[in-house]
Amino acid sequence: MAKTKTSGKTTKKTAGKAKAKKTTEGSNVSQNRLVEMKRSITHIGETNPLRRKLWHMDKKVQKLITGIQQGDDSITIGNMLYNMEGPYPLKIGMKTGLIHSCSDIVVMGGKPLFALNAMQVDSVEQSVEVAEGIKKQSEGLGVPVIGGNTQLENDLKPCVSFVVVGELVLDKIIADSTLETGDHIVMLGDPVEGDIGDRVQKANVKFKTFIEVAKAIKVHASKDASRGGWFGNLMEILIKSKKGFNITGIPHRSFSRYLGTYMISVDPKDIPKIASIAAKNGCPAVDMGEVTAKMDVVLGDDVLVNEKEMQKLIRESPFKKPNY
Repeated sequence: MAKTKTSGKTTKKTAGKAKAKKTTEGSNVSQNRLVEMKRSITHIGETNPLRRKLWHMDKKVQKLITGIQQGDDSITIGNMLYNMEGPYPLKIGMKTGLIHSCSDIVVMGGKPLFALNAMQVDSVEQSVEVAEGIKKQSEGLGVPVIGGNTQLENDLKPCVSFVVVGELVLDKIIADSTLETGDHIVMLGDPVEGDIGDRVQKANVKFKTFIEVAKAIKVHASKDASRGGWFGNLMEILIKSKKGFNITGIPHRSFSRYLGTYMISVDPKDIPKIASIAAKNGCPAVDMGEVTAKMDVVLGDDVLVNEKEMQKLIRESPFKKPNY
């Protein structure tokens, strides 16, 4: 509380005003962190021009629930889910590309059924090396790769892409745009890193835990914390849901690094149940904080993104709710 002088004595001023939050200008947030945050937020807007260009394509597909207009982790048509990832540099794609694509199916409540891949390589020998890495991912995840395309063009950079087809295993999809005021967002899973075996093991634990949680409680929204890091993906679901957030838990020291973990939005009364399931499966679970009606993002005494900035991001981002 502020102090003010009266009749030569110091008294406490109790005007009922809460301590003012600091904006990022002059706050406790480091310059490196501000750069990370800016990079994460910039990532959200990278596909806005493309989304606007293709906006009306969704109308051409019957039973489409999530498509261009939703920009969710997967495309949903009826009870089927579709995801495409890449092109990845070969070194990354051959050890994690299929895992990434399957992750986007599961986070919406689906089970990956099969996959396709396409690769550009410099030689037949290189294609066999890449195929070996893809095979290890496929066998570890239980998701067969049943076709695709391979081309050898010497003037093109080697890369690989994936398509995964999945089927809904819940009553309906879990979208990323349906946060509810008062929810808490919980981060599930270990960062997907290491060799192929490590990555597959971490992904399988996360997949199993998420589906068990989604069948045990009501998950209002979910998101794969991929490109843009946990902060960028948090901002995306806040923009889509038109909500704010009070950060009380930091799930990773980097705000912008790819993690491959899940963020799930739930009623706080269900967090003990989540903790129980996560502990049983050996899956990390971190309570990140609370969803708020006031559209700003707060960390301690700092306002990381104020209401004016959030409104601007919402205006600039063409998103619609799912077509349930």
